[in-house]
Amino acid sequence: MTSTPRRALPLALASFLLASTAVAQGSNTCATATPISGSGTFPFSNVGATTDGPGACGSIANDVWFDWTAPSNDAFEVSTCGGASFDTVIVVYDGSACVGPLLGCIDDSCGFQTSVIFTGAAASVYKIRIGGYAGATGSGTFTIGVTVPPPPCGVNTGPDVIVGDITDVLNAPPVGSMDAIALGTTSCNIGTALLNWIASTNDHPVIRQNLYRYKEVGGAGRFEQIGMSWLKHGFASLQGSLCCTCQGGGDGSHLGVGCSDPYGAGLNGSQPGLGPNWQVNAHTGFFTYPPANPAHGNDSIYRRCQIALADLEATGGGNTTRFFGECQYVTKDDAAAGNQNNNASWREANVTGNSSNWNVGLLGSTRREEPAIRAWGQLDAAVTLADIQVPGDGLVILGSRTTDLGGGQWRYEYAVFNLNADRNVGSISVPVPSGVAVTNIGFHDVPYHDGDGPGNVSFSGLDWTSTRGSGAITWACETQAQNASANAIRWGTQYNFRFDADVGPLAGSITLGLWKPAAPGTVTGGGDVPGGSGSSVTSFCFGDGSGAPCPCGNSGAAGRGCENSISTGGALLAATGTPSLGSDTLVFTSSDERPTSLTVFWQGSIETAGSSFGDGIGCFSNPGLRRMYSKNASGGTATAPQGAEPSVSARSAATGDPLSSGDTRIYHAFYRDPNLLFCPAPMGSTFNTSNGLRVVWGP
Repeated sequence: MTSTPRRALPLALASFLLASTAVAQGSNTCATATPISGSGTFPFSNVGATTDGPGACGSIANDVWFDWTAPSNDAFEVSTCGGASFDTVIVVYDGSACVGPLLGCIDDSCGFQTSVIFTGAAASVYKIRIGGYAGATGSGTFTIGVTVPPPPCGVNTGPDVIVGDITDVLNAPPVGSMDAIALGTTSCNIGTALLNWIASTNDHPVIRQNLYRYKEVGGAGRFEQIGMSWLKHGFASLQGSLCCTCQGGGDGSHLGVGCSDPYGAGLNGSQPGLGPNWQVNAHTGFFTYPPANPAHGNDSIYRRCQIALADLEATGGGNTTRFFGECQYVTKDDAAAGNQNNNASWREANVTGNSSNWNVGLLGSTRREEPAIRAWGQLDAAVTLADIQVPGDGLVILGSRTTDLGGGQWRYEYAVFNLNADRNVGSISVPVPSGVAVTNIGFHDVPYHDGDGPGNVSFSGLDWTSTRGSGAITWACETQAQNASANAIRWGTQYNFRFDADVGPLAGSITLGLWKPAAPGTVTGGGDVPGGSGSSVTSFCFGDGSGAPCPCGNSGAAGRGCENSISTGGALLAATGTPSLGSDTLVFTSSDERPTSLTVFWQGSIETAGSSFGDGIGCFSNPGLRRMYSKNASGGTATAPQGAEPSVSARSAATGDPLSSGDTRIYHAFYRDPNLLFCPAPMGSTFNTSNGLRVVWGP
């Protein structure tokens, strides 16, 4: 890659701006502000403008004015990022008066350019003032568009650092078959306490940068990580107001409450000062300082976010391939406050150039407090994402997607992203019934580089082996005992697993093995697994806040039931096997209950909107409700049917509800939670519920 030069205005546009009236440039006075409306890109120039209005943002001068009419009730972003070549300042006032209440006043957001976010009301007028810092002048464009509103400030107790914006890209010249980039970031402290930013210690943030690709292959989409960087170590903080109103109190060694700090792509990609990933515990935020500094060459890609040239391609023009940048901050005091699960954000990227020299740019707005795997779910509504909080450790996200390829074949695609779990992931096991034909088993990882591993030797890049047996397909890397530098899924990385099968999906339980030995040895998450022809199982009736509210605000984790009194994230009901009347192998498993809860599996024939039921939510009507199995959980998990117990279809018939092909039934697990203080009456009771499963029975 070559470094992207500062973009010059096309000659025709530059001539137009210089010769146009105030309608094209903005007005020199507030009283005669240029009227504009809606979303889009607007030219402006403050060349020759004077200053009209009160002082703002420290040193705004040579300003031009616009009266903008909002098209809808939304959060809007006014931005000169990528559209101006000089140091800009933006001020937004409520109303068309000169001047109304101040809604936003920002100097630097993306380098020396500016972005202001505010809430607008349809048909209302807002005064937009654009000027130069300390009298800087120039011509360019600014954009106005609907955006994601900023995160709430002061909600999480203690320091809470997030990536408020991914601001710019450094494109490095390629070396051999490898390319490299660096991504600029602006961090925000949205918590309630100062965030340590102390240089030359391990009490400052480290900054990670990744790149991902969404691509359709053989008729099915896949979302893969294709690059990762070494870590920029923070050394000083400024005190801006990108996400919140900076409350002050910060200094170069502390980021103030509500304050933001920019680190451009050149800074995040300054090669000699980058440290390896392997010395960081992303769950606790602890890392060794000074970091390991193995010998290195002087080329343009070492320690930066490296990507194979073959993994990049030009976007746009009908090409469905898309790219996404991701950045993540890790630091000790944020983690000690329990705020480490929101430290990653993503932004879409575009790619131009050719196979010998690609350039990456940025599109749209930054999606704050979301790792890039969330983009997969936004691209494709059929993707299932399950959050798995490892007990006593970090967060892992499991993604799954099944695509009907036609001709009796389905593609099963899985992604495992480790946000910050220090125990790492060393295996994944997907249940597959016997008799199901499986082909095209695949695996994808992202390579470590430049000595990112113990002893300054990069972690292994050995592909995981896959095995078929015991009713499952399992992929695994070497164990820690076999190789302390094995290719486990470490923090900030995502690996992919895939296969084709001759049966369609149902909702099931997928098992992840934790690489570092400790209890528990495995964790589970819900997702698509091979089922049977003519049948299906889908998960619904969640207690995660996406539907009916839990009885006492006790929302569970994504895709689960409402939270319980020991904070497991809520019970997860999943199924394996096939709901087929001719060969019924369906088995239910309810996990993350209380350790020894009495559990009752229920079947219903009438689905309803979710409503409070005990400490949880139910989506059934009492007529037709059947008690199927009773179990005592072991380690918080209950499974039925087991051993000599009748199959689900046989048990249904025994209760007076014989099933026919095409029938739909719903299933819940109810489990005891005797803590009367957790969700006290009348809101709750002494039991809770899992999510629901909707089962269509096949022949």
